[in-house]
Amino acid sequence: MSFGDDLRDAMTRAGISNKEIAEKFGVTSQAVSAWKRGANLPASDKLIAVREYLQRRLGGTGAWVEEPDLPTQHPVSAAPAYLPVATLDIRAGAGGGGIIDDAYLGAPRYFEEGFITRELRAQPEDLCVVEVEGQSMEPLLRSGDTVLVDLRKRNVAMEGIFVLFDGDGVVCKWVQRVHGSDPAMLRLASENSRFPPYEVEAERCRMLGRVVWFSRRI
Repeated sequence: MSFGDDLRDAMTRAGISNKEIAEKFGVTSQAVSAWKRGANLPASDKLIAVREYLQRRLGGTGAWVEEPDLPTQHPVSAAPAYLPVATLDIRAGAGGGGIIDDAYLGAPRYFEEGFITRELRAQPEDLCVVEVEGQSMEPLLRSGDTVLVDLRKRNVAMEGIFVLFDGDGVVCKWVQRVHGSDPAMLRLASENSRFPPYEVEAERCRMLGRVVWFSRRI
């Protein structure tokens, strides 16, 4: 079986949730879901640690006892110098529908290993690919642009561009904390002046992460 199949089987048999694995190994629940589907793989050292942890929970028996079954860090289909990053299978845009959920993580896209690990200082499970929809962030981000979202960076203490669920849909916006507000509020602003800023209660929002890179077709 693949790593994802083994992981899913072992977690089911041990009665372990995505949240428990995520908290234990310092990743998001979305990353664990991507591992289970085979859309992504953890770094090799983390992969081994996950195996050992589940083996202990299973009493040293069951899935992954045979060491030859250990997958390599890179899927066979990926070039050695490239790493897979999971894709969020909905678009981010002003007025766009949907919610941020594990089920929306689709097939991965591949990026140079050096770009991920050195320039972004991340691992594949720390990132997610999202396609922008709508005109609200033009000219900075255009409809159809691809952005990389760092799932670790959800703190809005410093203003930045984030992908989040604002209570109505998944959007890509400048996000700023409204100081002194009670209840806590977030100010969501567009790059395009035709789209006025608006405020939402922080409790209503689900933050996916900060946009750290984008690409565009010519």
